[in-house]
Amino acid sequence: MTEFNTKNPILIDIPMPIVTDRMIIREPRFCDGVAIHEGKEESFAEIHKWMDWAKTRSTIEEDEIVAREAHIRFLKKEDLTLYAFDKKTGKFLGGTGLHRFDWEHRIIEIGYWYRTSATGKGYATEGTKALIRYAFNALDAKKVTIVVSESNNASRRVIEKAGFKYEYTVHDEDVLPDGSITDKHWYSLYNADHLNDFNVKWGMTP
Repeated sequence: MTEFNTKNPILIDIPMPIVTDRMIIREPRFCDGVAIHEGKEESFAEIHKWMDWAKTRSTIEEDEIVAREAHIRFLKKEDLTLYAFDKKTGKFLGGTGLHRFDWEHRIIEIGYWYRTSATGKGYATEGTKALIRYAFNALDAKKVTIVVSESNNASRRVIEKAGFKYEYTVHDEDVLPDGSITDKHWYSLYNADHLNDFNVKWGMTP
């Protein structure tokens, strides 16, 4: 397990990639923009409902900038955006990551979106379970959270399948891309014991 320097998180080693039975999950890299753009274009109708960053369509150049900026934030340990790829084909499946973390108290939030052609196949649940194990076992998390908007039932099912426990609701907290306001539901975990048998590895060549 990594030795943590919470006074300067840039010194923390983040072992990559994360490998599951079907996926490779890794940090953003230069030239990921094309793959991200393709996934976002395919899925715009869905992600536009829930993701604040998907209010409007983006260009390939803009998505390349997103990937490069995410790469820099990863290196500085300011945010750990991650991208999921099919292990066999290399196809970009979606974005996930560990966000809004408190390195001192080891509180980390998981987020994700998966392209339309990858939904309904268990990828989101697989990736979320992998990040739960990773957060607790590789990054020494004490608490892992995840948040879902009211009526985002597909995401809620993933959260529940991954084993998260409901904690509380904040009413009229979430401003959706269309400007409407809805409730936000918080789920948490304090360990990954329920996933001891889940197959995931990290920090090695897949």
